[in-house]
Amino acid sequence: MYKEKKISIDIHGFRAIDAKIAIQDHIIECINQNYSQIRIVHGHGTGVLKKITEEVLSSSEFVKDFYPDHTFGVTIGNLVY
Repeated sequence: MYKEKKISIDIHGFRAIDAKIAIQDHIIECINQNYSQIRIVHGHGTGVLKKITEEVLSSSEFVKDFYPDHTFGVTIGNLVY
């Protein structure tokens, strides 16, 4: 069965460590699929998941830059090729 690959990951409800691992794995998956961007849906909430998202993206060698989309509680990252 074919599993559709997606540019977006939704980390609502994740614990901090699980969110970090999921984002790191998703970055690698997007690189392997030759995507130019990654989209992380973290929601608004307390801001913990947004902070973790920003920390992971800023420390990743595969992410050129990133920016928030405040309307939807989303962060978009541009990947390096």
